[in-house]
Amino acid sequence: MCAGVGQSSLTQVVFLSPSRVRGRVRERVPREIMSTETSSPDDSEHRDATDSEPSSQHFPALTITAEGVAERSQQVGTHQLSCVETMPVQLSFSVLLSSQSQWTDLVDPTFRTHYPTVERGAFVDRLLEELDSSAVYERQSSGTAKAPQWELTIEGSATEWKRLMWEFIVREERDDEDRAYQAVTYLEQLLASGLANAGAALAALDFINDYDVDHSTDSFREYIGDIGSAED
Repeated sequence: MCAGVGQSSLTQVVFLSPSRVRGRVRERVPREIMSTETSSPDDSEHRDATDSEPSSQHFPALTITAEGVAERSQQVGTHQLSCVETMPVQLSFSVLLSSQSQWTDLVDPTFRTHYPTVERGAFVDRLLEELDSSAVYERQSSGTAKAPQWELTIEGSATEWKRLMWEFIVREERDDEDRAYQAVTYLEQLLASGLANAGAALAALDFINDYDVDHSTDSFREYIGDIGSAED
């Protein structure tokens, strides 16, 4: 029997991907995926940073952060005596959304419900499956929509959120005032779902001001105020 099987201690692992590149990448260098485990800082792994879809140079610069707990299973021991070691680990991802298809994989583009459908569980599963590691990482829950024990946030500047709405989301056949109102509504829904950051609130205020949109600004100003208070 291997020592350490079923340990309950929590190990922290961090994954960063500020840019999408091709080729082999060492995890300690911030490229496609970087991972560092606090229990073994000198360990390194590799992954193939390949993608069937080329990055879109025109897609807004939005980054999604995902933090949560997963089960890590890894075979340990020697050829004569080996077993699978399983333990919970705290994971943190930072991934650049580089195409519209990545956005629609996470968020329902139709926005037909009161809140946009967010496939949190499916998105986290894809992150875990794409890790090139001798270990296997799995969420401690199932389901494509919800991801208990995971927090997801899309971060971007007001400019990038406005580009997302104007160039990729709202319908072009409407006049500018109607498109701006639709963009404000979408941003409000994303903020209410807990998925967007303060940049989305600032973008909504810009739309309201620039196109004289008949929409209350209270919720957006309150959101920005809450973020400012939390940072103080």
